[in-house]
Amino acid sequence: MKILYSFWGFLTPFENSTVVATPDGERGNRVDMVDEMLKRGHQVIRLQQQRDEEPYPGVSTCSTGFPDGDVVYLEWRWPTWKNDYSLGGDRASEPDYRRQMQVLEHYHKLGVPILIHDGDLKMTPKEELMFPNAVLSDACINPRVQTRKRITVPWCNYLKRRWKTVDHSYNYTYVGNNYDRDVQFDKYYSSTSRSLRDRGIQTKVWGNWLERSPERIDPSMLLKKNPTIAFGHRLAYKEIFEVINKSIAVTHITRDDYTPYGNITGRFLESVMAGTVALIPHEYVHARAVGLDEFVVKNPSDVIRCVMSLSKLSAIDRAQIVSQQEVALRLTVDIRPEHKVDLIEAVAKEEIRA
Repeated sequence: MKILYSFWGFLTPFENSTVVATPDGERGNRVDMVDEMLKRGHQVIRLQQQRDEEPYPGVSTCSTGFPDGDVVYLEWRWPTWKNDYSLGGDRASEPDYRRQMQVLEHYHKLGVPILIHDGDLKMTPKEELMFPNAVLSDACINPRVQTRKRITVPWCNYLKRRWKTVDHSYNYTYVGNNYDRDVQFDKYYSSTSRSLRDRGIQTKVWGNWLERSPERIDPSMLLKKNPTIAFGHRLAYKEIFEVINKSIAVTHITRDDYTPYGNITGRFLESVMAGTVALIPHEYVHARAVGLDEFVVKNPSDVIRCVMSLSKLSAIDRAQIVSQQEVALRLTVDIRPEHKVDLIEAVAKEEIRA
C-alpha cells in the first residue's frame, strides 16, 4: 500500500531528535507509527517539505507534486501568523497550510480515500464541509462533532522506557509550550508554586514561555506573576524525558476545550516513558482513571498533598505507580501503533467511510 502522509513537523529517530525550535507535539507519535507502516511493507511518502536534517530511512518526500497513492493521512494544520499573510504579514513564511489545502483539493477531487486528523481541534465547520468525502478524526475518547461524526485515532507509541524512576527529586515540573492552557496552568502550577517552595520543592516549567510572540502575554508579566517558578527554555524531544524523569510528578494540564472530549495527548505517554507519576486534573473526565483515584487533583491543595506524598516514596514505589498508570492508560485508549495503522488501512480499503 502507498500511504501519502501530510504533516508539518519532524520525523526523526529518537536519538537524533535534537531540534529545539519547534512546537511539534507529534514528534513522539510519528516515528513509531511510520515504523509500523514500514514493518508491514507499506510505502510512505511525506507530502510536506522535509524539516529533518536527514531523510527518515525508508520514507520518501514529495513536497510540491501529487504522487499516486492508496490513501492520504493528513495531520490538520490551521491558519496562523506564521503561515497566513492576512494574519502575520511579512512574518508569514511557512507553507504548511497552503500546501495542505492543495493536497486535499487534489486528492479529494480524484476520490482517493483521505483521513484528516484534527489533533488540536482546530478544524472549523466550514473547512469540514469543503471535504465531505474525507474521514475525520481526532485523538479524543468522545470525538468532537461539528458537521459530521469523527472516529478516534489515538496517539500511539511503543512506550519504551527512556529513564528509570529516580531515587530523589526536589522538582515539580511542566514540560510544554505556552498555548491555551492559562486556566489550568494557574490552578495547578502558579497557585501551588509558593507553597511547594516553602516545603522544599521547586516548580520548574520548560518551553517557549519566555519567548515573545503575538500569541502570548509579554514574558515580563509572566515572571512578575510567578516569582517562585523557574522557567527554562525549549527542549529538544530527546531532552524532555530527562527533565520529566528528574521530577517528583507532573500534572497533565489541558486546554479548556479539550476536556469535554477527552483529548488524550502525548504528555500521557511521555510521563510513562520517563518513569514519572502523573497527576490528572479532575476536569479531565475521560482521563481520571489514569489518576488511580489518589492522583486525581481538584485544586492546588490536592497538588501539594500528592507531590509531598510522592516525595516521601522510594523510586521502586513510584515506578510501581507509573506502571499502574500505564495499565490504566491502555485500558482507557488503545495507544498501540498497530491499532493506528489498522485504522489508516481501513480507511484506504474504504471499510471506514465519511
